[in-house]
Amino acid sequence: MPTGSIRIYASVAGQAAPLSGVQVAVLDESGVAVARLTTDEAGAAEAAALAAPDAAYSLQESNTTVRPYAVYRLRAEAAGWQSQLVDGVQVFDGQQTVARLEFLPGGGDGDALPAREAAPRTITIPPHVLFAGGGGSGPAPEERLPGDVLSEVVVPRKITVHLGRPVASARNVTVSFQSYIANVASSEVYPTWVSHTVSAAPCPAWPAGAARRQSPRGRQAPRACRAR
Repeated sequence: MPTGSIRIYASVAGQAAPLSGVQVAVLDESGVAVARLTTDEAGAAEAAALAAPDAAYSLQESNTTVRPYAVYRLRAEAAGWQSQLVDGVQVFDGQQTVARLEFLPGGGDGDALPAREAAPRTITIPPHVLFAGGGGSGPAPEERLPGDVLSEVVVPRKITVHLGRPVASARNVTVSFQSYIANVASSEVYPTWVSHTVSAAPCPAWPAGAARRQSPRGRQAPRACRAR
């Protein structure tokens, strides 16, 4: 039976301090608790052997009917801290999902309140864009763009991302390239894809007039990063 796992790290919000003794229940889509965990001194716990669809579904380009991952809910509680509900945690066959839980004090003025007395903080993870549709960067960018084309790849320090499809009216935000890779590019692939496929994942596309990625010297990203 195909399985995956969830690795949980609990810490104090805004700090690197791990939070031990956090009680975590892992619930399936029917609401049944399939695992009950307690974080250790490092604030870590792991739910292993969680049922997940076969990895083959995530490797079939034509698959649009069978969701290639299982969805779980995390319910985390610790005395004196605000409890948490995390919905939509995705688990893939043969992969480990990392869930980082940051806890806020559950009582005012430093009072320690039982976790259940504080309103839980709820986080909802949306469906993966590759299965839900409506994701991606839209059409390929124009082949001819103004500016110089670098002869070698230069990794930019920062990158400007359009928060929507190219034709949509949405904000442009500038983030570090590392943050882009971790939080944007990774959302456009499945973790089951082989490494050379991930390395070939497209950089964000842009239409004429949209924000473009810049190298540290203010030039456009190399051609290899502009063409899909």
